Order: sequence, then structure tokens, then C-alpha cells
Amino acid sequence: MLTRHLYITIFSFYCLFFLSSCNTRPAGHRMVTVSILPQKYMVEKIAGDYLQVNVMIPPGMNPSTCDLNTGQLKNLYDSNLCFTIGHLPFEHTHLYPVLEKQKNIPVINHSENIHLLNGSCGHSHESPDGIDPHIWLSPANVKIMATTIFQTLSKHYPGQQELFEKNYHLFVQELDRIDRQTQLALAPKQEKTFLIYHPALTYFAADYGLKQISIEEDGKEPSPEHLKEIIDLAIEKDIRLILIQSQFDKSNAQSIARQINGKVISIDPLAENWEEEINKLIRLLGEMLH
Repeated sequence: MLTRHLYITIFSFYCLFFLSSCNTRPAGHRMVTVSILPQKYMVEKIAGDYLQVNVMIPPGMNPSTCDLNTGQLKNLYDSNLCFTIGHLPFEHTHLYPVLEKQKNIPVINHSENIHLLNGSCGHSHESPDGIDPHIWLSPANVKIMATTIFQTLSKHYPGQQELFEKNYHLFVQELDRIDRQTQLALAPKQEKTFLIYHPALTYFAADYGLKQISIEEDGKEPSPEHLKEIIDLAIEKDIRLILIQSQFDKSNAQSIARQINGKVISIDPLAENWEEEINKLIRLLGEMLH
């Protein structure tokens, strides 16, 4: 028992020493922190390889349950900027309390210039204020996020503004193309409904006239009563498509699929390659919604 307490004490001392040494950034160091991988994609679209991007929620982790480690904290403390989504539970629980003590790291909230929506089915589990945080799954919102990134990077790295501006305009052109492609593919699907385990497509559905129904019940595993309601509704409306994030257990979704003759399809809203994932989603909805 003594050995265990000694180990914990030494480890805690090491962490404190290690993190306190991170406050001095090396000369010429260019690192920015983002909350999620899609933001990394956006920053790199505009900055190219000029900046190193630190991601606080690594691949495969759930933003509702993800925690911090010393490596992430070191990179955060070494960062010149931090771009947050603004309403992820991880940010409220772990990231913002740390940033409040690091006044030398400017924090840019990507939700500030976006029209925010309340989440489906009592989305208060996602954010303490009930806001749906999945702003990055709307091409229109990403365009606003890209503008924020461009303006912020130009201010903090003025010597690279020409590069940032060129890349920004190219990225906006890509986003406009994706938006046109999405409108064309989904125009015949107006008012069509799909099931989704975790309601991550609130903004996307709102933009393109679709309806999502959450299998989750107030952010929790669905009760038998809720599952029955979902199944009855799906049969009534002839809903066959069930989407589920790759980070979630599929058992409830598969149970529903068997009873409605539906199909469960995995999506990954937190994928780093945002464009590839959004194009996959467009094809999927265009082909399977009926």
C-alpha cells in the first residue's frame, strides 16, 4: 500500500512539473489546438503545412466521455491559439477549466457566428445549455467556420496572410460545390425521415429539408417503451434507414432494423477527412431515403 501511495505521489509531482514546464514556447513554434478532427481538416485546408495542429479529442473517442492526458495538455500549453466547437461536453468539463487558467492562449469559439439549434429529443446531454453542438456537419456552417479560421490565422500570422487567403478561397469554392451537390442530390428527398442512434445530423437535416428521429432517449439508452414507439413510427412512415456513429454500440439499432426490414449504416461525424465523410453521407441519403 505504501509503495502504491508513493507511486501516485511521484506520478502527480511529475505531471505538475511536466505541465508547468510547458508554458514557455520555443522560438518559432507554430501550433494551434482544436477540439475535434474535422476542425484539424479545416485549419490545414487554410494553413497548409505551415502550422502543427493539436487535436484534443483523438480518433475513436466519444466527446461525451473523453478525458485529458498529459500529452494533450502539453500540446495545448504549447499552442498559440485554441479553436473550440463551443458546446461539446468535453469542452465544458475538461477543456474550458484548463483554458481559464491559461490566459495567454486565445480561445476562438466556432459557434459564435452560427445560428445554433436545440438538439433533437432533449439534447441537454450534449451541452449544459441544451444546444446541439454538431455545427460542423453543415457545409454552410463550415463555410462560416472557415472564415473564422482565415481571419484568426491572418491576424496571428500576418506574414502568411497571402497563403491563407489563397487557400481559404479554394476551400470556400469546394464548400460551395459540396452544397450545390447536396441540394441536387437531396432535393427529391424533402421531408423524408431517417432514424439515427445519436442525433448528430440536426444542422445537416435542417439545411436540406430532412427529418431525423433519434433512437437515443434524452441522451441515454432507449427504454423498451421508446424502442416500441420508434418501431411503430418507422413502420407507419416506411422508414428503412438507420444511421449510427462508429463510436456507439449497434445492438439497439440492429434490433430495430430487424423489425422494420431496415438497414443499419455506420457513419463517422468525427472523421478527420470531413469532405470524404460528408460526400459519403450525401450519397448514402440520396440512394437510401425513400
